[in-house]
Amino acid sequence: MDDRIDALLSDVEAMQTSREAHARRGELSDEVAAHAAQRTLIERMRGAIGQPVQVVVAAREISGTAVFLGNGIYVIAGIDATVVAIERIREIRTRSRRHTYESSPMERLGMGSALRRLAAVHEEISLELAGEGGTVRGRCDMVASDYVEISGRIIPHRAIALVQARINPFA
Repeated sequence: MDDRIDALLSDVEAMQTSREAHARRGELSDEVAAHAAQRTLIERMRGAIGQPVQVVVAAREISGTAVFLGNGIYVIAGIDATVVAIERIREIRTRSRRHTYESSPMERLGMGSALRRLAAVHEEISLELAGEGGTVRGRCDMVASDYVEISGRIIPHRAIALVQARINPFA
């Protein structure tokens, strides 16, 4: 009889220990979820700087190393340097789980800055336009605050999905 009572008490104790462990996991899960709800995509992208990434824009995937995060742009170095408009990104894949909260003063530079830097070195670029806009290739004739003139076309910065060049404009 004592064996059965000992077995019953052991079973009750194990059940209580299991309930406590489950409750702790639930509390930890709630804490992790609350912490994650405070994080932003920009913090995650900033945390992936220096890491391999794959970014999907429209139906195209760009792979390389994330090298710069600016005002509305993400620069990826691969075979070419690609300046991607963040608002056009459909998906990002990276092994990095880091979030970086502190921004650098360089993050205020955006698409106009990238285009001006490429124009200053007379770099031939390829602009991929949003939607069904197609691709425009050439050298920048003029870069204004909110548009670029290239190959006789005036293109608003907001219409640019990505810019590809042989050099990184922020290197």
